[in-house]
Amino acid sequence: MTIRNRRERDKDRMRRRILDAAKQLFVREGYDNVSMRRIATKIEYSPAALYRYFRNKREILSVLREEAFARFVERQEKGREQYPAPMERLRAGSREYIRFALSEPDHYHLMFGASCDEVDLDGEWAESAMRSFEIHRANVVECVATGWFGEVDSDVLVFALWSQLHGLVNLIATGQVSVLSREADLDTLLDNIIGFWLRPGAGTPIKE
Repeated sequence: MTIRNRRERDKDRMRRRILDAAKQLFVREGYDNVSMRRIATKIEYSPAALYRYFRNKREILSVLREEAFARFVERQEKGREQYPAPMERLRAGSREYIRFALSEPDHYHLMFGASCDEVDLDGEWAESAMRSFEIHRANVVECVATGWFGEVDSDVLVFALWSQLHGLVNLIATGQVSVLSREADLDTLLDNIIGFWLRPGAGTPIKE
């Protein structure tokens, strides 16, 4: 291994240490309560030295958010390959959204726990976030084109379905669903809820 390669490897390792430490702090303490000095202290590093790797904590959070969205996009892409029929893909994608949020809560928090003012919304650190949204939007548009939902604006449905999923995740994560639901099997309940959301529009001819 050349000296240059060794330096690059060491730089990558330190960068990863910074990101992992920041991730724990952001998730546990919140963005506003974390400083570059706090991150440096956690890894026993000089605060000034952190700026060799990242411009500020906004960039660190943006990188972590991009990584989290990239993990979710992988699942979305697999769903597109596995379910060619638009409505079945939308059902499966809805279930996958909930599974991801519950199985990887730290990544989900990084994706949606920060306000839009705290992260970069364009450029390389927003590519996966935009890709994730476009996959969801394209799928909904395909479903609307089948006539399944009747006369409905695609953009309205995009945000309606997303907000429903996001709200349900919060209710499950905070224990509200398990406490208040009489349904013993959570998976069955979720499938029934998703089925209700995705029911066809009344009196609409179905093309699928």
